[in-house]
Amino acid sequence: MAAATEQELKDRLSLIETMIAEGRRTTESFVLWGVAYFVAILWTALGHSVAAWPVTMISACVLTGVLVGIKGGSKPGTTMGRAIASIWVAMGISMLVLFFSLGLSGRIDQHILIAAATAMLGMANAASSLILKWKLQAACAVVWWATSAFACFGKSSQATIVFLAAIFFCQIVFGVYGMIAEARQNWKDAAHA
Repeated sequence: MAAATEQELKDRLSLIETMIAEGRRTTESFVLWGVAYFVAILWTALGHSVAAWPVTMISACVLTGVLVGIKGGSKPGTTMGRAIASIWVAMGISMLVLFFSLGLSGRIDQHILIAAATAMLGMANAASSLILKWKLQAACAVVWWATSAFACFGKSSQATIVFLAAIFFCQIVFGVYGMIAEARQNWKDAAHA
């Protein structure tokens, strides 16, 4: 009886580890979205085009959908994977509704845009880090929240520089780190198989 209980505990622990690993495997989308933010910001700065953000964000959504379809379309998702995806989808929809409405109303300035976007990114990173127990993602949440607070008090040029730095570290560097960690794990799994 005790052996069966011990095996059940090992199986449950293995399932939990698998679910956490699944949640951490989606970090390539961090890089994609970080690059998309940089493209939209650069496009806006160079051409002042009203199409920069909508075109870039819609393109990033389509590419994210393609990546999800290629990488995990045939695999059934776990509850944890769906929970993490739900957080990010809800955050994306919230940003879309808020920024589209602010843009149409003409009541948006750079400080509001950066403060709201980074506060939402901080929330999504914090929720994901709490679910996945990933301290590095919690650090990203803190960076996003600090950027949000700074945007409320700093000059526009300073807020933009801090925002770009946060995008670089919390989207691109974090995403590359996650992809490297996933590749190492896949290599270890293949070596032990």
